[in-house]
Amino acid sequence: MKRSELLFTLLLIPIDILAIMGGFIVAYFLRINSFEFIYVPPLAEFIQYVSYFIPLWVITFALAGLYSPKYIRISRVSTIKVLVAVTTSLMLFVTIMFFIRDAYFSRLIIIYSLLCICTTVIISRFILLWLKRLLHKYGVGVKRVFLIGNNETTAIIAHDLMRHTRRGYELIGIITTDENHNERIDTDLVIGSIDKLGPLVVEHSPDEIIQTDPNMTNEDNINIIHLCEDKNLQFRFVPSLFSLYAKNNTAETFGKIPVFAVHRSPLQGWGRIAKRMLDIVGATFGIILTLPIQILVAIIIKTTSKGPLLIIQERVGRDGNFKLFKFRSMYHADDIDARHAALQKKHGIMFKLRSDQDPRVTPIGRFIRKTSIDEIAQFYNVFIGNMSLVGPRPPMPMEVARYTREQKKRLGAVKPGITGLWQVSGRSDISFDDWVKLDVYYIENWSFTMDLYIIVKTVFVLATRKGAY
Repeated sequence: MKRSELLFTLLLIPIDILAIMGGFIVAYFLRINSFEFIYVPPLAEFIQYVSYFIPLWVITFALAGLYSPKYIRISRVSTIKVLVAVTTSLMLFVTIMFFIRDAYFSRLIIIYSLLCICTTVIISRFILLWLKRLLHKYGVGVKRVFLIGNNETTAIIAHDLMRHTRRGYELIGIITTDENHNERIDTDLVIGSIDKLGPLVVEHSPDEIIQTDPNMTNEDNINIIHLCEDKNLQFRFVPSLFSLYAKNNTAETFGKIPVFAVHRSPLQGWGRIAKRMLDIVGATFGIILTLPIQILVAIIIKTTSKGPLLIIQERVGRDGNFKLFKFRSMYHADDIDARHAALQKKHGIMFKLRSDQDPRVTPIGRFIRKTSIDEIAQFYNVFIGNMSLVGPRPPMPMEVARYTREQKKRLGAVKPGITGLWQVSGRSDISFDDWVKLDVYYIENWSFTMDLYIIVKTVFVLATRKGAY
């Protein structure tokens, strides 16, 4: 999902809050300027009272699915969802008022509120949609698309993408699967054949690939999916391919043809936003709470051995290479890379010796490694945004160069983490293959509660120091 789409999804909450409050205020003035009334509270008191219930409205809207990116657009389905969500929220609001008997609102205000809030919410979402489409005209948030196929389905989807520019899609071109084109396919849109897909992706940098040919083999489809995973592209396919990747998919209609999207992880939309919010809050608290430890460790490191306070290592993450921070636990030597290469050749990828067996580790380094204090500095990586609190461990580029296809699956889907399933399942005591399997399982089965569980369990694992080298 593009960042602009995430931004518009996130904007739905404050816009809905403003629309709800605006609807209440319009209903208030309609009431006091219509029929006679016995009592209506002052406007300031009215606004203050209804604002207490705003979380109730937001939660109801969320449960109704109104914060899914696909409901930014105005359609019959989204309009019905708004009507149902507003009616439900208002009924809950009235029910709570009845039981607490804290204020009195005339029945007309309630009726006016139902009509006004439905109107303001729909109008506000229409304005947001208009703004999104306006930005699309300037190329902001537009998804660049490849189509793969030769059949009539390819032609229909191509025509739909070309005609509905408001969708925010730009058709880059069609990749053919054989020489026999459907007569409806515009040959000017054909930019190459399937055997040149890799170089074409590098040349044109698409955001999505849509596979429309049901006659392609499973092997070819898997190769396309692997390419999309490597290049961090969205892969979509027509329903006849549904059996290939039935997990973590969503559907969208192009020219009356349903097209499914394969997600490498459930970490999409609000899941991604929620995870990032957890990272920011967790990293902030982590930095503040461990600040005395950081200062103490910094003093000890600088006074007991020569070299920098922090080690900055190049690691591979979801968005490419980044700089990872660690408190230095090794002697600073010119041949440190040569020593590391020799040890890796002896012990294999992702080796990790016990601190008391590793000649590169300083005395204080053995302690901060055993207690994982050296990784406290990674809270800053999380705060910056190139790591997460929970995720796969960040590998080095030279390790990634030797990865197999299955091992590479742990890259690109989610950000690497300070901790993860590997951390709470044995840490350095587990094999590399099991390590990768745990990372892949996390990627494919992510949930917010899983992150919370791993964070809590990490605390207990660190307390026992099990598997820590």
